[in-house]
Amino acid sequence: MKKYFTILIISLICIYSTAQQNKTIFIGINPSVTIEPSYPPGCFDVNIFPLVLEYNITKNFDIRGISVLNYGFRHFSSALINVGAELSFPYYLNFGKSAPATSSGFFVALGSAFTRNIYYNHKNISVFLEPGYSFLWDNKFSLIIDLQYGRTFFFYDDGNNIMGNHFGVKFILGWWVK
Repeated sequence: MKKYFTILIISLICIYSTAQQNKTIFIGINPSVTIEPSYPPGCFDVNIFPLVLEYNITKNFDIRGISVLNYGFRHFSSALINVGAELSFPYYLNFGKSAPATSSGFFVALGSAFTRNIYYNHKNISVFLEPGYSFLWDNKFSLIIDLQYGRTFFFYDDGNNIMGNHFGVKFILGWWVK
C-alpha cells in the first residue's frame, strides 16, 4: 500500500509540473488533528504526512489531493492508524470578475476520502460537500479554510458495515508555483 501511495504522489507531481507551463500548482500542508466521539477522553490522531497538491483544470475549476497518514495518540499503544488520500474538486466563485491566474476567493467543492484503518482493520470511504475560502497574498502564499459535511462508510474486515456523519474543518497553508 505504501509503495502504491508513494508512486501515486510522485506521478502526480511529475504530471502537474510538466502539463502546462503557464498554469500554477499549489503545494502546501494540511496540519490536521482528528478527534472522534468514540475515542476515549484525551485520545486523538495527527496527520504526520499532510501534503496538499492543487491544480487548476479550467478557469474556475481545480483538483486538490491531500495525503492522509494519521498517527493515533492513545493512553496505551499509540500507533499508525489511517493511511490514504482525499480528493476534492473546488469550483471558485468569482462573481463576475475575470478569473485570476491563481485560484482564490469563495469555493464549493465535492470531495471524497479513501483510507485504510490499519489499527482497527477497516476501510473508510467519505463523501462530502466542502464550502470554503482561499485567502491569497502576493499572488503566491495562500491560506485555505473550509468546512466538510457528508457521510462516512466504514467497511470492517469481519463483514460489518457502518455509516455515519462526516464533519471536518480544514486549514491549508501553501504556495502557488509556476
